[in-house]
Amino acid sequence: MKPDEPFTDSPGLTRRDAFAGAAGLVVAGVSGAASADAGDRSRGPLGVDGGASGIELVGQISQLGEALTACGYLTLINGLSAERLYFPGVVRSEATARFTFYGTATVASIQTLDTLIVAIANGHVDFFLRDVAGATFDLPASFAQGQRIAGDDAALQNVLNVTAPGIGVTTVFGDLRRTAADAFHLDGTRYQLGRMGLRSRLTAPGKSRRIEPVAPTSVQFVAGNITNPD
Repeated sequence: MKPDEPFTDSPGLTRRDAFAGAAGLVVAGVSGAASADAGDRSRGPLGVDGGASGIELVGQISQLGEALTACGYLTLINGLSAERLYFPGVVRSEATARFTFYGTATVASIQTLDTLIVAIANGHVDFFLRDVAGATFDLPASFAQGQRIAGDDAALQNVLNVTAPGIGVTTVFGDLRRTAADAFHLDGTRYQLGRMGLRSRLTAPGKSRRIEPVAPTSVQFVAGNITNPD
């Protein structure tokens, strides 16, 4: 689908610049690899059942015109301890995260109702296991470093409520489909993040802030989770 033509203003945010839609985000849980190399320890399924939270995340979504870029890190993976999600350090943040994500999307359509702005976007996200610490939101591409361990195609909906000039409260919903899943090793154990064809549901509330109305340019901060509807 092609992006809509320019829109009229809504209170505080224009219909175009209000949406910094998520570029896919993350997957429902971890499952053990189908096979292991000699000498490896192999874990059985670690995924989620019955809609339990499988992955939690913190991220940033930037918008420039109709182009969206999402980056961030995983704060919970069902089946892994919190200690294994971070490199050693005093503070647990993007700077010490082991598991990160980076994706892109394009706004396809936008609708408004009073102060509500509803946008649709389609995109793709990749997930990484980093070799070293050092991701920073000041450089989104820094989240796309290390071994790519999985990828999702995503159909996204962003529901934003404009609360003040240039500010909105938002929730991103996403239907995700796993298109890549490669085995990886962590502390001598072999894992796989989901499986090919896995379908998951993203819910990620957050805050949107307009930076520049002409381009338009905005940034969105989200924290959310992914569940497996199966």
